Amino acid sequence: VILAKTVKGYGLGPRFEARNATHQMKKLTIEDLKEFRDYLRIPISDEQLDADPYRPPYYHPGPNAPEIAYLLDRRRELGGFVPERRPGHTDVELPAAKSYETASRGSGKQQAATTMAFVRLLKDLMRDKNFGHRLVPIVPDESRTFGMDAF
Repeated sequence: VILAKTVKGYGLGPRFEARNATHQMKKLTIEDLKEFRDYLRIPISDEQLDADPYRPPYYHPGPNAPEIAYLLDRRRELGGFVPERRPGHTDVELPAAKSYETASRGSGKQQAATTMAFVRLLKDLMRDKNFGHRLVPIVPDESRTFGMDAF
């Protein structure tokens, strides 16, 4: 699991970055493009950008640049440029049937609410010695409402 805090339109300048309208904004003005270039320190001149605002030049730092070397090293570490399935996984041992009993039992005289059943199930699955370490509950502010504050 990778948790990432993102900023919508990151690096695109003050007209785009962290604004809800980012998805509807389709074009950068020449000023936005220059701010973007300056922010990322891309060595393209104003003259190159002004020459054709609708077709800015592409930039490549060169095959010997440290950024390219880093990207190629990561790619080699991942096994190449083309994704492939690799055997050698370990089977996941699923929890025993008793881990699911609480969720299906109800709350006594009435059916359990789905939230309550889910929280009980999650609690039992997290306690399972072989499976619980695979669960990482990520809950927003409502965890206390759902009885999950102890998690």
